[in-house]
Amino acid sequence: MPQKYRDQLKESEEIVSAIFYTKDEFVITSKQAYKGIQKLGETETRKIAVAYNFTAEAIEIFKEHNFYLIHYSNFTWTDQQWKDNLSSR
Repeated sequence: MPQKYRDQLKESEEIVSAIFYTKDEFVITSKQAYKGIQKLGETETRKIAVAYNFTAEAIEIFKEHNFYLIHYSNFTWTDQQWKDNLSSR
């Protein structure tokens, strides 16, 4: 895990299951959140999602599924704002 995310983790012997989104995926949307949750499947371990940033909708979805979030940026996007931002490039 890149250093900028690793600094947010505390040392632990606990086993976790994580979804890690690469730097190419700058802001994770609700669609990507659902896809990641489906890929991970059911698990009894602590669940973590790691990304540069998440949309407001993705944050809610992850919270509903009991994920801890690690993100570098906390600027709040919505799915629609992020989609509009991408289409204006």
